[in-house]
Amino acid sequence: MPRRYPTGLPVLSFGYELSKQHHVGHMFRTLNFSLIVSGRGLYHFRGERFEIEGPCVITQWPGEPMDYGPMPGGSWEELYMIYDAGTLAELERRNLAQIHKPWWPIRRDSQVLEQFANLLELVRALPHDGFADRIDRCCERLLVETRLGENRPPAGREEQIIRRIRQDVRERLFDQHDFDALARRYGLSAATFRRYWNRYVHEPPARYVMKLRMREARRLLVETDLTVAEVALRTGFEDPLYFSRCFRRLTGVPPSHYRARFPR
Repeated sequence: MPRRYPTGLPVLSFGYELSKQHHVGHMFRTLNFSLIVSGRGLYHFRGERFEIEGPCVITQWPGEPMDYGPMPGGSWEELYMIYDAGTLAELERRNLAQIHKPWWPIRRDSQVLEQFANLLELVRALPHDGFADRIDRCCERLLVETRLGENRPPAGREEQIIRRIRQDVRERLFDQHDFDALARRYGLSAATFRRYWNRYVHEPPARYVMKLRMREARRLLVETDLTVAEVALRTGFEDPLYFSRCFRRLTGVPPSHYRARFPR
């Protein structure tokens, strides 16, 4: 897509997997950044083996054999951004890519998740004038926030608890969630849980779950031939009509109209 206001860091492409299960073991011609939002796995780079846990960032360098993926039998949530190898020097100049630091943890992730949500909202808006410019800037801002998040103080006890609860929810996204019971499991009262959850996640638990389910629903509508009713069941809705109402409320269009925007 054309850029009206080039940044010097044009994104070739990007993608999102809510529950990635497969392992990657090949060489890339591009420089890639994978934001592991949640989940655990292994990452091998230049003979070193790292056990990683989200939130963190792993990189794939052009011409370097890569070997990474979630733990066997597990999954992780991943957003990846792909840059042409020709942007390597500029990424290094901006301290966004350093081969001696092929991966980094994100100790405080609220700002990172905010930019992550902004990127997904841009995608929902569909291509328009200035779309590529906004994507480039959003991806760069996301990378900057991951590096800033690396250097923030480690999360306190309360934030670590909320992070673990959030991970539990993501791993069982399509189940019915009793957040009061989850809070008690981690030693929190319902009121304390909601206070900390809102502080670190910035939206109510039910809305958080609904947004993740609808994110997966949008993917299924675009990438599969499942009927709307089947997508509803896959994403935890027993009533397809209720699913359609929720989908329209969050996206502005019915599921069938959303699918029609992306002919296969």
